[in-house]
Amino acid sequence: MPGVGGFKRWKCVLCGEDVLEGQRFIYIPGRGYAHIECVAGLASERGAVDSDVAALHAASEVLSYAIVRLKEAARMASSEGARGKIDEARRRVEGVAALVEKALVDLLAEKGALEG
Repeated sequence: MPGVGGFKRWKCVLCGEDVLEGQRFIYIPGRGYAHIECVAGLASERGAVDSDVAALHAASEVLSYAIVRLKEAARMASSEGARGKIDEARRRVEGVAALVEKALVDLLAEKGALEG
């Protein structure tokens, strides 16, 4: 995955466009990375949106945004100490985000929304 401006890059498994580190994305095990908006659109198209899907999607969006902002904050920090604390917080948020994303992907898979 070549970098663009220092960011990692992948292809969205749903739309085929670039997914850049710093954008909001979700990992779909066995398939790859997808824009969070593409996941929402697919779920909607396939009639798989209920209150649980909507809630998990909203939580995933918030966590994804937090990760992006923490990465930006770490780049702004002038000391290793501040950068280290911000990076530690980001890694914790990434762990929580992974749990929420897995729950969302599992629920969408149960509903057949990720097939094909």
